[in-house]
Amino acid sequence: MKSCLFLLAFQFDGRVLLNLDEVCGAIGVEKQTAYNRLSAGTFPIPMRKEGRALIADIRDIAEYLDAQRAAAREEYEARKRLGTAFR
Repeated sequence: MKSCLFLLAFQFDGRVLLNLDEVCGAIGVEKQTAYNRLSAGTFPIPMRKEGRALIADIRDIAEYLDAQRAAAREEYEARKRLGTAFR
């Protein structure tokens, strides 16, 4: 499966918008780290305020996770070609 959008949609009952807690759980980041990165402008997921809550579109989360997987596959294949192992 190329995109994890369907997996995320299933996990979050088909909702399109997720709050910061849910985003953090989906991408494996602690909430305080997310706040720090949001303040620094380095959080990888576009977030917006809706009332008092920070929310993100599930498609942006899926895109980020797909890009992370692609980068990991690239690194794995490069290391395999070079014959270097992870230590």
